[in-house]
Amino acid sequence: MAPFLIRKMRFRLPLLFMMVSLLPWVSCMAAGAGDAAPTTTFRHDVMPVLAKAGCNAGACHGNLNGKGGFKLSLRGEDPANDFNILTRDFHGRRLNLTDADQSLLLRKATAAVPHEGGKRFGVDSPEYRILRDWITAGARDDAADAPKLVSLEASPSEQILIEPATSAQLRITASFSDGATRDVTPLSVYELSNLIATITPAGRVDRIKPGEITIVARFADRQIPIRL
Repeated sequence: MAPFLIRKMRFRLPLLFMMVSLLPWVSCMAAGAGDAAPTTTFRHDVMPVLAKAGCNAGACHGNLNGKGGFKLSLRGEDPANDFNILTRDFHGRRLNLTDADQSLLLRKATAAVPHEGGKRFGVDSPEYRILRDWITAGARDDAADAPKLVSLEASPSEQILIEPATSAQLRITASFSDGATRDVTPLSVYELSNLIATITPAGRVDRIKPGEITIVARFADRQIPIRL
């Protein structure tokens, strides 16, 4: 082989090895740049899950004195304080950022460890997935410029059940400051004015006997009445 070719190869080989060694790092950077931002928010996902599970109700951790050393604001009225309680109080032991499934918050809610309030949801439930995703993503608070909840809309907002109809499926839609809308029916809390009907967690109303009833649907810091 000619001497000048040998000299060129000696120059290029180290450069080639350096480029090959950088490929994994470049790939990781490219993958990171394309990753979508976490979609699980604290105020519009985590807080509604806690409300739906009854965690911040007056009979549970929303009580004036809390329960078992764990106190949340009543009905989630103070999200900022609740965030601090969940992430920093109790030496941060309620959340396990390296192994979300071992978080005390999830283990208590699923009755994997003793819990005075009993089992609130299962490990295969949407509620569990939402909390787990939030913890896995770092249990962050919402950004200051995150979209705000503007209003709720119920469908139907009024309805007369005429025989043979005895049930109605509610749909609750949340509107946000960025123009986005979202079906929040499964995460809304429902309160009935009387006992002439029942309602499932998914928003299905079943009439027990004739009469009028008002149902208040609540999501985050908004609520809306429905009359049937």
